[in-house]
Amino acid sequence: MPRDTTKPYTPEELEDLRAIFQKMPSYKTGGWISAKDIPNLIEAFEFPRTPEEALAYKEHWEKHCGGIVTLEHFLQSASVVHSTSQYARDYAVKFDTDGNGYINAQEFEHLMKLMRVHDPKLQGKTYADFLSEADIDKDGKVDIDECTKWIEHHCSI
Repeated sequence: MPRDTTKPYTPEELEDLRAIFQKMPSYKTGGWISAKDIPNLIEAFEFPRTPEEALAYKEHWEKHCGGIVTLEHFLQSASVVHSTSQYARDYAVKFDTDGNGYINAQEFEHLMKLMRVHDPKLQGKTYADFLSEADIDKDGKVDIDECTKWIEHHCSI
């Protein structure tokens, strides 16, 4: 039975996740696994994700995170999955890859590649659409808070 992601994981569930993570074939003592194990991890912990979503996560980690997933980062992501607003913010922060506090066109495309797997109605959504819809203060940029609100409003995650 899939895990209930509508409420926070209990400390016991987080410990289960830690133990499952450490049993992945690529687990390294430094506390990380290869992105190739993401689909196995999702299946083992019974996250309610489709195979397509698991593959998109794997591809994201391979392309944008050096092909590794740290235990700390994975547990942090799992700890906010129950809250749409926290999960949306987690996405926004992760995709601000240059760390400047704004989502540019390239970062938006990376974000949308993963978000479109969760929500196919986002197909065809462009950066111009995003900028028009998300730029609340009309400064020509989308900051993390604006991106978070946009994700909450436009995406099914």
